[in-house]
Amino acid sequence: MPGLIIDWTALELAFESHVPDQRCFLERSTGALRHDGDPELGDADPTRFVRVEAVPSREQYRMMERFIATVTHQALKDALQDAIVGKGAFRRFKDAVGRHPEERKRWFAFRDALLRRFILDWLKTARIELQEMPDWNLEPPMTPSPEATASSLQSGEGEPVTGAPAPAVVEGDRGDPGALRTYLLAWARAHGEEYRYLFGPAAFARLADDLGHEFIIYRKRSVLP
Repeated sequence: MPGLIIDWTALELAFESHVPDQRCFLERSTGALRHDGDPELGDADPTRFVRVEAVPSREQYRMMERFIATVTHQALKDALQDAIVGKGAFRRFKDAVGRHPEERKRWFAFRDALLRRFILDWLKTARIELQEMPDWNLEPPMTPSPEATASSLQSGEGEPVTGAPAPAVVEGDRGDPGALRTYLLAWARAHGEEYRYLFGPAAFARLADDLGHEFIIYRKRSVLP
């Protein structure tokens, strides 16, 4: 079957990474992602590799503008519009939407859908043929009704949310490495702009994998007679 098989999670993280001086390339013949230091990368021949760059700030800004256009609660809408004016817009927007848990959750889903559309457009422009499409939701979440938004704002008023939401824990899921990975990636996305010069989502993905692996080993040892 023609076309490439791509690690979609890794590619998405590459587009979110803002680590300085760390280049990433997609290999046209295999679909593998290569980073600086990879011996296979060589001189990054453009006929063999295509550069993967983080989503530009101007595109991220448009994502915020598009989200604001869907907000139905006028007070929050005004606050978000004020937040994105001038230097520090990304941090102020994150702080403003973070005070309202439901809208914050919708923002992340909204942003993910637009980011994934951006990635697929990039692949098309780069003339990358795919063997299969990713199982992604490409539709931004619908605008909630004014009544639902007002209710969620009232319930969360005065309680800023500064971290990523903890994953729900249900019976049978305790100690699930997948839940840990979900939590760490959500935290990385929430704070990526603030800490982009230290680490990005890719670092958290590796951390989650390492911690999950160590936890599985510990759990196996703990049940041995």
